Formats: sequence, C-alpha cells, structure tokens
Amino acid sequence: MNKENNVCVVVDSGSSMRESSPEVKEREISILPLEVKFLENGTWVPYLDSELSADEFYNKMAESKILPQTSGAVTGRASKLYESLAKESDSIISIHITAKHSVAHESALLAANLVMEANPEVLIEVIDSKIVSIGTWFLAEKAALLSAEGYPLEDIKRLLLETVPKIDLITFLPSLNNLIKGGRVPALKGMIGNLLNIKPIIGFIDGQIRELSKTRTISKAKQELVSRFTGIKEEVVKLAILHTNNEEGARELQTDLASYYPGTIPVYEAGPVLGVHAGSGAVGIALLKK
Repeated sequence: MNKENNVCVVVDSGSSMRESSPEVKEREISILPLEVKFLENGTWVPYLDSELSADEFYNKMAESKILPQTSGAVTGRASKLYESLAKESDSIISIHITAKHSVAHESALLAANLVMEANPEVLIEVIDSKIVSIGTWFLAEKAALLSAEGYPLEDIKRLLLETVPKIDLITFLPSLNNLIKGGRVPALKGMIGNLLNIKPIIGFIDGQIRELSKTRTISKAKQELVSRFTGIKEEVVKLAILHTNNEEGARELQTDLASYYPGTIPVYEAGPVLGVHAGSGAVGIALLKK
C-alpha cells in the first residue's frame, strides 16, 4: 500500500476542539481526547471530554461539591492513534497544550517513542504549544495547512516552533471559586478576593499561567481585554474569542473588538479542560501575531 506524502496532524482536546467541529473535519486533523474526572459516590469516575456536551459538563461541575480533575495521561490512546495514522503516512506531528500545566505533552512523547521503536520507518514529532485552548488549535490549523501544501515534517516542526511565541491567550475569570477549590490560591485569600469582587486577568508567559492584572467588575474586565488587544504593537493576523459557558459575554466582546480588528472573529466554547480551572463564565481572546 502506498502511503500519502502528507503529514498527519494530531491535537489534543485541550485545544477546545472536538472531532465533530467543522474546522476539524475540513482540515482532517485527529483529536486526541483528554479526561475529566468527577467524584461520584466516593470514587473518581473518568470521562473523555469528548463524551460530555458543554451543558452536561457545566451541570455536573455545578452539582459537584469537589472540583473535577483533568488528566492529560494519554499514552495508551495516543499510541493507538499514532499506530492507526502510521498506516496512512510515515510522518505525524502531534500538538499539545502547555507542558507546564499538563502531562499531555510528556505522555504523547512517550507514546511517540513507543510507536517509532516498533515502526522504524515512522517519524513522529511532538510539540509543546505553551498555551491552551484556541491558541493550541492555531498551531494545529497551521500544521494542517502546511501539510496540505506539501511541506515535509521537519519544516512544519520548525515553522510551528517559530509560531509558538507569537500566540497569546488572555482571559478574565468571573470569580476565584474554582481556583480555591483546586487549591491554586489559599482559601482565605480567595474568600477575600470574592468579597472584593476581584476579576483576575490571566495569560501565559513561556507556558506558565500568570495573573496579568485585576479588575473589580465584568465590564471593566472586558474593557481590559480590549485595551490589551489594542495595545499590541505587532500586526494581529488571527483573532478568536473563547468562553466557558458564557456565549452572551463572548458575543459582546466580539462586537467590541470588531471596531479594532478588520477580519473575522470566531467565537468558541472552551473545552472542559479549561472550564475546570477557569470556571463557568470566563471570556477571553486568543490571537496570533505576524
């Protein structure tokens, strides 16, 4: 059987994309699902995030007294996917959410090494996007376009690594509740923050989540996002809005940004992996600079 010359592209579902997404089907990108675990009757029950609709996920999280856990341990699923794709192409590139906050990259790398050891003719490159959600998707989309144009694996890897530092993701959190539940801020500090109605603005620096600023209201948080966007000196060639169960807020931000960005600004529902940590109601922007 003759294999295709094109490079197969894989991205994990921390990119906020599902197999059913039109963009995924159009680009022929494979989605590697991550897990979300809910404590049910004293036992942690895992679900592939692709198994839960957005409504199901947020309803379950609201009903749970314990914050659900996320898992990027994908070695087994990744190995099976790579083996399957290796029947189509000798070249695979696999793109994952930031290694600073997930083991998805590490476990995918282990899977790649196992598959390449068993199939010496196959080359698999695993990329740390140093970002999450739609920022990670931007890289997968670029990889798929380059593959369709006939670029070889080593060139796609090089161009993606050059693109990583050009991607930003900035979002505001409606409350500190999930950060408190997840143990990411001391409970007392979190309680004070909620009493003061703090809306933290967060972003990523070299793959690490960082608090960029604080605001006191949602309207000021949205103004801060617009201000940060308009303050970017480089040309922005791609812009998207993401949200966690807050499409109304996302559409309002889309309208605000349309005055400053001439291109299309798609709106995406962020996946459960981001939803666990951000909580319901977050709104953010992902952008790619030239």
